[in-house]
Amino acid sequence: MKQQTKEKILPKHHKPLLARLANSIGIGTSALSDNILGWVQALLFAGIAAALIITFVIMRVNVPTESMEPTISVGSSFFVDKVSYYFRKPTPGQFIVFWHTNRGQTDRLVKRLIAVGGQTVQIKDCSVFVDGKPLTDLQFNSPSNPSSDPRRKCYKNMGQMTDTETVWTVRPGNYFVLGDNSNNSEDSRFWKFVKESDFIGVPFVQVLPFDQFGFVNGYLGSAR
Repeated sequence: MKQQTKEKILPKHHKPLLARLANSIGIGTSALSDNILGWVQALLFAGIAAALIITFVIMRVNVPTESMEPTISVGSSFFVDKVSYYFRKPTPGQFIVFWHTNRGQTDRLVKRLIAVGGQTVQIKDCSVFVDGKPLTDLQFNSPSNPSSDPRRKCYKNMGQMTDTETVWTVRPGNYFVLGDNSNNSEDSRFWKFVKESDFIGVPFVQVLPFDQFGFVNGYLGSAR
């Protein structure tokens, strides 16, 4: 009786996509080159995934000026929520990130959203009035709270918003924004409105400085 020999079946070498594409146009590849192409392919896909996340999901933004002090100090860094705002609009009172072009240069700015299209805005007696009502809680720089930082204590009439009688109506599809540090902020008082189409997202996690790491801007009950 003949003994039946069993052949050991080796797993078939799986070629990465880049190697198969090369083979399809007549370029031969070895096991070593397939391995190298596999690593190149993995790095390429990781780069594409990172680019998609930065474009559509979250991004990191740094704050180089004092316009939002004391709420946001110079050098602070945040992760910005972009994806949820494809389905909803930001809430007045949050600080937001948006594109702004000035003198031919486009930058990402961080300011506090005060009013949206259709609402009226006026600054008088150190307060901001939206639709004729004063915004007096801390997120809008309450002048009546003695513990609030002086830089957040009083909004000023500056730029094109020349006096206390000036009342602006925010155009539909636009936002009115202000910096918390009213004396040192170039904002809607100077260049009027931010187009909704220039809105990027809302900071939700502060990563720098390290001692302030955590959720911000009303996320998970954080302060605004």
